[in-house]
Amino acid sequence: MDPLYEALEPEQATEVSQLARVMYEAREHRRQILEEYHTDDPAELLARVAALAAAGEAEHPAYEHYLAVCILDDTRNAARTLMAARLKNEEAEFDLPPSPHLVLNEMLEAQGETLLGGPRVLRQDALLLTLRNGVELTVHYATPAAYSLRWKTPDGAELGIDTAPGHRALHNGPQHLHRADGSVADDPLTRPGLPPWQNLRAVIEALLDDPLLNRLQ
Repeated sequence: MDPLYEALEPEQATEVSQLARVMYEAREHRRQILEEYHTDDPAELLARVAALAAAGEAEHPAYEHYLAVCILDDTRNAARTLMAARLKNEEAEFDLPPSPHLVLNEMLEAQGETLLGGPRVLRQDALLLTLRNGVELTVHYATPAAYSLRWKTPDGAELGIDTAPGHRALHNGPQHLHRADGSVADDPLTRPGLPPWQNLRAVIEALLDDPLLNRLQ
């Protein structure tokens, strides 16, 4: 047995082992994402996203990858903090903010029967949903001000709402809508800073009514 675990009670050792696994997987996933862009700096990746958007080029999925890195960093830091407490045999009485994805998953568990048509898939860096009308929605929520909600309709159209920087022609803020035809417009549904569930609920309800958001254009 690893000496790290010998002084721990069995339950503690199991939890510490699980936390170590979470930290390892988050670190490796983060590394793989950033290696794709030949950098180890998330800020550099975000700068590239902004440059792509400003040049009128597709900034996706680079922005989702940036958000994933931020989410993975938060996951690893939370696991590290909790592990430190467990190794000291302390209770986890921290003021750690809950992961937006965990909060959204809990809200959907409580209310999702009226919204969803399939199981929720909670990954370390994303939340995958199938709505009642067959729309497939992928949620990347790093913070209340940094998010991407992208969906595919049963007919194969792809749209999204996100807060990627660089779209200078927008009027309402960084949040914007990518229409099915590839054009970009002001986002009619979400606002950065609002509780993630409020934004996600607004998007889901709109997509259940009109997956292409034609009536909101």
